[in-house]
Amino acid sequence: MASRDYDLVVFGATGFTGRLVTDYLVQRRQPLRLAIAGRNRAKLDEIAAALGGVAILVADALDPAAVAEVARRTRVVCTTAGPYAKLGSELVAACAAAGTHYCDLTGEVPWMRRMIDAHHARAEATGARIVHTCGFDSIPSDVGTWCLQQECIARFGRPASRITALFGELRGGMSGGTAASALNLASEASADRETRRVLRNPYALDPDPAAPRPAAPDVRSIGWDPRVKQFTFPFFMADVNTRVVRRAHALAGQPWGASFVYEEKMSARGTAGGLAMSVGVTAALGGFAAALGSPHVRPLIAKWLPQAGEGPSKEARERGHWKVCFIGEVGAAGGDRLVYIAEDHADPGYGSTAKMLGEAALCLAQDPLTSAGGVLTPSVAMGGHLAERLRSAGLTLAPERA
Repeated sequence: MASRDYDLVVFGATGFTGRLVTDYLVQRRQPLRLAIAGRNRAKLDEIAAALGGVAILVADALDPAAVAEVARRTRVVCTTAGPYAKLGSELVAACAAAGTHYCDLTGEVPWMRRMIDAHHARAEATGARIVHTCGFDSIPSDVGTWCLQQECIARFGRPASRITALFGELRGGMSGGTAASALNLASEASADRETRRVLRNPYALDPDPAAPRPAAPDVRSIGWDPRVKQFTFPFFMADVNTRVVRRAHALAGQPWGASFVYEEKMSARGTAGGLAMSVGVTAALGGFAAALGSPHVRPLIAKWLPQAGEGPSKEARERGHWKVCFIGEVGAAGGDRLVYIAEDHADPGYGSTAKMLGEAALCLAQDPLTSAGGVLTPSVAMGGHLAERLRSAGLTLAPERA
């Protein structure tokens, strides 16, 4: 590792999110041997010039030899080039083989399952930490849950047996890359029975997806949470985040108990307006999912979604905000309870995600991590090191104030 040319390569730096991540890393002004990579030399030259000069590597994500050369020359690859099911497999394979650490922004559960099956053992052998979901999905859920559990153990001497994450405030936009990933996943699911089977399994990312586990049905309807006196309803990213948290728990050896349960929802005020919002969002999500599942309607949806290279403006990103309230139940009903908050005043999918992915990449490149290699989650790979970086970068990760 020490003899490699670069500490960190941003792959896909010419895309909307890739440019945000590259800008973030340059603005951090840390000693870093940084390079940017992609297939379009002219665009890479333009970005490098705007940043005052960074190294350039030209490589097509679908060229095994080219991405293998990128992996051999750096300690860490940070990639924003999606859809990952189309563009990410060769890069993961190259990093696992070369012992190169890797992080991305995917939320594509079936593809992550394929990467686990294909490369976890090899990455364990080479020491490569392959870390998916290092953006808004799923760092707040994964690292937030890990932080809450450390606090529970410190306060009560034992972890929470059940955690509910309530996404109560969410304001942000969508880029063309995210839209392309969603469309590609919907296309895969409609055409392939195995993809649909993986998506339905709440433990799809566990080392053994068929092992006995507590029931963990996905939230599909409106509910009421008496602990916070709020309505709850489905969260469109929960089907990714919950799988990541459960994989983290399984990889760590189930330190929170074999019966640990994690669930994720959105929440709204316990008022008539909150109920109306819950009904409206639930209906909209159901209709959107049904439309994406139709091969006839999907192309029509694609026309009004953001296109490749598009995303929210700087002003819109700065108006963004997200907040998650984690409720940890320790022991039986009526036992101890801890409320933990994760929050950032930035667009969740872009401003905040660039920050989270950037800090994850720096953590893999610079921090004294002790985790083994393999296809990991952010909390398993980086734990407290990443949590401290995120706090220093402006995120809130702390118990709720009384």
